[in-house]
This record gives sequence, C-alpha cells and structure tokens, in this order.
Amino acid sequence: MNRPLMQLLVKCPQCDAGLPVTASNAGTAIRCGRCGRDIPLTITDAVRDDRAVDVCPVCEGGEFYARKDFDPKVGLTVVIIGAAISAGFYWFGRDLIAYSILATAALVDLFVYGRLKGLTVCYRCHTEFRGAYPQTAHAFDLHSADVFEKEYERRIGRR
Repeated sequence: MNRPLMQLLVKCPQCDAGLPVTASNAGTAIRCGRCGRDIPLTITDAVRDDRAVDVCPVCEGGEFYARKDFDPKVGLTVVIIGAAISAGFYWFGRDLIAYSILATAALVDLFVYGRLKGLTVCYRCHTEFRGAYPQTAHAFDLHSADVFEKEYERRIGRR
C-alpha cells in the first residue's frame, strides 16, 4: 500500500518565497530560488513518514496551528463580486434579487470552505504541512502567533 507523502511549503526567512518540499525525499537543506539562501532542514522521522507534525524542519519549533487549506483572497473575491452584483440590483430597487445574490455568494464560499482539507502551520516560520497525518494542532491563537513570530524574527535577525 502506498503511503501518502507529506508536502511542505517552506517560507524563505530572507525573502518569504514559498518553497515546496516533499518530506520523504528532502535533503538536509534547500536553496531559495528567489534569493539563493540555503535553508537547513531537520526533518524528523514522523514528518518524513507522514505520521505526525512534531517538530518544524526549518525553525525546529514545536508550536503549530491548524487551518483550512484555503486562500482567503479567493473567498474574499467571491464575496466582493457577489456584493458588487447585489449592489447593482439593490440600486435599481430589486431588493429580493440583491439579497439572494449576496446570500448565494456567501453560501458558495461556505460550501467550498467546508469541503477543503486542513493543514498545519508553524507559528514561528509559517512552514505549511499537508498530508494524511492526524491533525492534532489547535486553532490559531493571536497571542501565541505574536510571541513566537517575534522570537523567531529576533533569532534570524529580521528584528
């Protein structure tokens, strides 16, 4: 039986470029295609085998949050387009049609969002983990994000 492969999206600490990596065959470092920086990777067996996200291969942190694998810009675009069309009908006094279009856009956005898979994200370096592993990370916490991001940015010299 073929086991699914964990996919990582490593964020370059220097230029924030997203670098896709397959955990099972990743080396000890990856080179950023945009700025040329070498980013060392320390991939644990659990990550390599798609069993769990235990330690981040980039920053070696153990604090993660879970979110849907959804680009918020796409969802916002759907709602804005629906609102703009709805506003046109509302302007011409077609209130029921206007509200129906707005509700339909919101329902389409909600339906798509509900069907998407989850992913795990590192609080410090924003590395994203996609795979079949059991999701154990909690929802996003703003205070934790603030603390861990600042600590990581100080460590890499961005602050």
